[in-house]
Parts: sequence; C-alpha cells; structure tokens
Amino acid sequence: MTTVEVVWRGLDDESRLDVASVEFDADGGFVATGRQSTERYRAQWDLVVDSSWRTRLFTVDVEGYAPSSAAEDLDAPDETGGSLESVWQRHLNLWRRDEGSRSVWRCESGESGDVPGDFGPIGIADDALELFVEALDVDLAGCPLTNTMPIRRLGVDAAGVGERPITTAWVSLPDLAVIPSAQVYSSGPEGLSDIASALDDRVVSVVHYRSATREVSVDLAVDAHGLVVTYPELAARIDVD
Repeated sequence: MTTVEVVWRGLDDESRLDVASVEFDADGGFVATGRQSTERYRAQWDLVVDSSWRTRLFTVDVEGYAPSSAAEDLDAPDETGGSLESVWQRHLNLWRRDEGSRSVWRCESGESGDVPGDFGPIGIADDALELFVEALDVDLAGCPLTNTMPIRRLGVDAAGVGERPITTAWVSLPDLAVIPSAQVYSSGPEGLSDIASALDDRVVSVVHYRSATREVSVDLAVDAHGLVVTYPELAARIDVD
C-alpha cells in the first residue's frame, strides 16, 4: 500500500477545499476517504475502487450550514470542529457490481433538517437505472480525485492514446442527485507534458478531458499516481503541511 495525502483549493470558488487520503494498492485500485468544504456545506465521503480502477462503493454525507454562521468561517471551512450551525443533512450510499458487460448500480439515501426547497431527489431514480449500465465510475462534483479512475483505467496518462468515451455516475453537490455524464478522455497534446513537468516537478503527464454534454474541454496535469495536480478553472493542488 502507498498512502498519498492531497488537498485541492477551488479556482472557481476559493472557499472550496477538497481533502483526500488515498491508499493505493500495488495491484491497482485504491481506498480513499475525503471531504469537500465550502462556506455553504461540508461533504464527507469514502470511495472503494477495485484493481481494474472501477468504482465498487461510494458513500457521502453532506451537511448544510446556516448562511449567517457560514460567513464566519470563509478562511478555514474544514477546521471548524463543528462550530458552524448545521441546518440540514443528506446521505447517499452507491454500490456498483458487474453483471456480464453491464454495470448494475444500487443506492440508498436519507435526509433530515430544513433541506432547501430547490433540491431534487437524492441518488438515482429507479426508472433511470438503465442510463447507468455503461458507467464504471463515480464522479463527484468539484472533486478532482474522481478523475483518477478513468485516467488509470484508460491509460491516457501515457502518450499517444486517442479519445476514449465513457459514462460516469456524476454526483451533484450539495444536493446528491446522481445523473449520467458522458465524458471523453485522451492523452494530452504532444509536448505539453514536458512543459508542464518543467513548471511543476509533481507533474509527469497531461491528460485531455472533455465533457460530451457541457462546455468543458481542459488539459489536466497529473502526477505519477494519476492524481490531478491542476484542473484549469476548477481546482489546483496545494501543499500539505
């Protein structure tokens, strides 16, 4: 086992911090735990990924803050020690298993407190499960850690790999709705990895990521573990004390 501690700060929202502790197995896959904190909510999650870099289990708990108390903790939303006032909570468990060439997803969920009225249902609706039969990965909104599974499984952190389309189970935060997300991964532009490595010695390769449904097309700088170092306009790794 190799344990890696990582922290990302939001580029689109500087109040957002993503913290993860990842235990990589020598045979592939990992077990990770982490949290995402903003001035509005805190999410705590656990993720199990098998040796083929496919999601097996994902659990997440989210608590939303009262607006008045959240504003007091903009600089360190993940170190409050529970001092912020939690006014609502949501929980989601997701399991994935293989059935032949299909993915079968199952979820359970719950909520309590004064949940915002504009939130939709949690998880995957029963009548939408067929939309996820090709999905092998959870993709947690705003969290670069969940890019690691497709990067490693598809081998796009090596040079010369063409476009590889996939579907993920995209988990929205903070409401925990789950929707199918069509995405495309490929190796980054030739020569860009060398430039990125020269600028940041943590970077060993560049991966191109494109959403097939949203206007997102970016080059991700990644390290030797396939963990994102920089995700343009979303998040960047910061030093861990």
